Amino acid sequence: MNSALMILFLAVLSLALITLQSTVLSPGGGHIYPDLNLIFIVFLAIYSEVRGSLLIAAGNGYLMDVLSGNLPGTFTLSRLSAYILVKSSSSHVYLKKYLVQGLVIFGSTVFTWLFIMTIIVIRGEPGLRLPLGEILLRGVVNTAVGVPLFWAAGKAYARLQR
Repeated sequence: MNSALMILFLAVLSLALITLQSTVLSPGGGHIYPDLNLIFIVFLAIYSEVRGSLLIAAGNGYLMDVLSGNLPGTFTLSRLSAYILVKSSSSHVYLKKYLVQGLVIFGSTVFTWLFIMTIIVIRGEPGLRLPLGEILLRGVVNTAVGVPLFWAAGKAYARLQR
């Protein structure tokens, strides 16, 4: 698949995952749901060789900012930072092993939520405050959902690249 079609496909998939996450999997009632947006961004950082994947990651963060109602730029900066961190480490660590992918998803989840909480505390905004235990639990949930998704998506993505 050529690069322009791959970017369009990834952008549409991204929009579908954000819609699913913000409607069906919308957090409420104390339940913790997988962060499909973050899992997708980590997938892009590990698997995608498409040049536009950085823009897709930034767009994902921006859409999360718009849909969440939090401080503008909070999700954009955290998701973009996670993408760059994972992408830059992918040249130093072999990220195609499932154990390593699980650790990367867990670490990215903890990193992004600590980043978001730091921004909220610095700005002095009253709002979302997550204890460390809940952030770690979110990391476990994202890992449990993300690794099987990576396995399935990695197979499908390899077929699309042919």
